Amino acid sequence: DTEPSGPKAIHISLTESPTAIHIQFSTTNIGKPVVEIAAKDNPSESTKYEGESTTYLASDMCVKNQSADSTKNFVPPGQLHTIKVTDLKVNTDYVYRAGVSTGQGIRWGDYFNFRSSKPPGFIPPKSGNNTSIKPAITFLALADQGVGNGTKHGDGAGQNVTRLITSLASNHTVDSIHIIGDLSYADGSTEIWDKYMDMIEPFASRIPTMVAVGNHEYDYTRGDGSKKDGSGIKTNETFHPSWGGSGFHDEGGECGVPFAKRFAAPNNGNSIFWYSFEQSLVHTIMLSSEHNMTRGSAQYKFLEADLSGINRTVTPWVVVELHRPLYNSEKYATQDAIGIAMRYEIEELLRLYHVDLVMSGHYHAYLRTCDGLYQEKCSNGGPQHVTIGIGGAPLDCDMQLYPNHYTEKFDEDHFGVGRVSVYNASALHFEFVALGEEVVDDFWILRQRN
Repeated sequence: DTEPSGPKAIHISLTESPTAIHIQFSTTNIGKPVVEIAAKDNPSESTKYEGESTTYLASDMCVKNQSADSTKNFVPPGQLHTIKVTDLKVNTDYVYRAGVSTGQGIRWGDYFNFRSSKPPGFIPPKSGNNTSIKPAITFLALADQGVGNGTKHGDGAGQNVTRLITSLASNHTVDSIHIIGDLSYADGSTEIWDKYMDMIEPFASRIPTMVAVGNHEYDYTRGDGSKKDGSGIKTNETFHPSWGGSGFHDEGGECGVPFAKRFAAPNNGNSIFWYSFEQSLVHTIMLSSEHNMTRGSAQYKFLEADLSGINRTVTPWVVVELHRPLYNSEKYATQDAIGIAMRYEIEELLRLYHVDLVMSGHYHAYLRTCDGLYQEKCSNGGPQHVTIGIGGAPLDCDMQLYPNHYTEKFDEDHFGVGRVSVYNASALHFEFVALGEEVVDDFWILRQRN
């Protein structure tokens, strides 16, 4: 197929400002990326924005592994384009299309629409006699998705979850999608990354999709990370604390390069690896469980500074998302030790700054703890913790659980997503929505704000 392709794998994400958005896509051919965008109610008044392009080779990653071991196996991903669209009105419907400008003019893709972000502090206006209360913000969260189709990490359930997300997000009922690590399970394969990006396009082209790094996007034990690590960490291998045991093992040597090239993030942390963003009444912090977060580390300093700078009058709810959970009860000693060690480093900060909810994946099941969890005690000033590794990768089966008193619900039978609806400064509703749109668990977090 030598014919230049139009834009593919179109996805959008939030920036550090509610009046701007990242639009990203890929093409086989080289050219200047361009986006044409207009308010939906005034489509003739369009504006064009240009952006930047990048790509990567097998030699850019830390290990040329089995699936990307030489030019004969590695398939270049083509051109990966990022455009930052600015000067948007908040909470407004837009229509856009992406294209590539070459000597022969602009090769345009299809039209898509999205609604720009609700600004921090946004509360929906009360509408006349309508007594049904709408959430100020709703977002979906999941982890551990995969593409299926015979790859080693899934049997197509990730595609079913994509269809679920696309259905739940119709009619502008969802403000963002959060995918908390282990997205494609490509482990070095460009084809699997490409399949994944095409798979999520039905929702990611219309709803800002925010991602956290998982072990499958990053962990490596061989190769020269000091020159190639996608997160800019200047060591010869990824973070391998003594307590990590075999829990930080090599995942195909991507070392974050495809992940960092394919996704953009707000410019307030370390690229796509740790950052924060705000929508309506919620401040969300994305962390990397694959990087050093010990006291004094760059990531710890980011977390402390970010938490201390939140205006809780504007964004009363604080959510922290990271791939590996701080609390889980599946009987898996190596992984449990990592959670305990992360608690030792950052749990004090989560309590000190009154974080409300921590969401993770890594374990392929659903688990929620009691509320207020701190130092293994419920109602002790900490957040509630939820594991939502139910995005499509094969579920954990017949797992034994440690008899932890803080485990409130465990489910290893359903794929799906978490749906978080925040109504006001004091009420948050979480639902575990399984395939078929069946709500298999839900809970409220209620807070008295000072």
